[in-house]
Parts: sequence; structure tokens; C-alpha cells
Amino acid sequence: MDEMKDMVMMKNGKMMMKNGESMPMEMDMTMSDGTKVMMDGTVMMTNGSTRMMMEGESMTMDGKMSKMDDQMKDM
Repeated sequence: MDEMKDMVMMKNGKMMMKNGESMPMEMDMTMSDGTKVMMDGTVMMTNGSTRMMMEGESMTMDGKMSKMDDQMKDM
């Protein structure tokens, strides 16, 4: 597996950032594709639709959403 990329994730009901180490999100973020991620876990897609990030979901800085695998859950 490649080294983990910078990302945001929902972990234990809180939005966290991974930039070398895991830390709480301190502000809303806009990913490089225009997707916005709010501190409460709301995701606004580029088409204007919104959804909540669920426990264990992550998004890379380019706006790609995925489910965290077991390695990442131990962070």
C-alpha cells in the first residue's frame, strides 16, 4: 500500500485531519476539486448536493471519498 495521503476523516464522531499525524479539523476546507468539507462532517459536492460523512469515511485533498481500511483505523 502507498503511504497514506493527506486527508480528512470522520473518526469517533469527530472530523479529523491527517497531515503526517491525526488532529482535529479546525476550519471548513475546500478540496482541490471544489468539494467543501465542514467541521461538522457535512460535505458539499461540486454539483451542490450535500451529505454527511459517516464514521470511517475519509476524503483525500483531491475530493475522492473512501472508506478507511483497518490500517487507518489505528491512527
